[in-house]
Amino acid sequence: MKVHKTKSRRVMDRTYWDAVAEDYDGEIFSVRDNDAAGLVEGHIARFADATHIAADLGCGVGKFTPLLAKSFARVQACDVSSKLLAKARRACGSHGNVEFRQTNLGRVPHPFEPVDFVLCVNVLIMADLDMRMSALRAVTAQVKRGGHLVLVTPSAESMHYTQFRRVEWGLRAGMDCEEAVRESVRDLHQGIRPINSVPTKHHLREELIVLLQSFGLEVSSVEKLIYPWTVEFSRPPIWLQGPYPWDWLVVALRK
Repeated sequence: MKVHKTKSRRVMDRTYWDAVAEDYDGEIFSVRDNDAAGLVEGHIARFADATHIAADLGCGVGKFTPLLAKSFARVQACDVSSKLLAKARRACGSHGNVEFRQTNLGRVPHPFEPVDFVLCVNVLIMADLDMRMSALRAVTAQVKRGGHLVLVTPSAESMHYTQFRRVEWGLRAGMDCEEAVRESVRDLHQGIRPINSVPTKHHLREELIVLLQSFGLEVSSVEKLIYPWTVEFSRPPIWLQGPYPWDWLVVALRK
């Protein structure tokens, strides 16, 4: 999935995201804008409760934060970038029930007290395993007993499937097998694939289930959040139809 449109090779730290903030919509793929089936919004509506507290972890410019503010009594939103948070505040407009906090989930184990509902969209994508596991620990720690996590992350299966279609495209264009495979080579170690030169973690379905179980969460569903081919190829050929690429959308419960 095309999370990053930027050509930057910098580590995804505060400096990186502050720079991205200048043209966020031009640089970063929007899950909300491309979720044609409305899966994320549907799950927010499913768990909405005027007496509960929600958290938007890695909120970015606040694509989902205003919707959370309408659906829950209070919302705690955080991001590593102060510039992204400034845009998220503006996106929330008159909603006075949102607390914003600048924090690095890869280094801060408990940005907030545990809450009833946690939304985390394309945050656990850093290539560094230690930082990614620290961020996962922080995300899962935010879910209180009886609370739910809705997690969106790039799919490793979709990544491999996209590579298959890339090879198919090369063969249709007249490449021999060796050339078609060579054109599709990516660094797939541990599910890391560069997206426009930014190393990005992609997760297997079963990997996500095991990881969340290891942090005390029970996975209740894993769904495909499906996107058009334009998220992978700027000008896909007309014959390239479904199945289409996807992210994983995971719903998990802390009992």
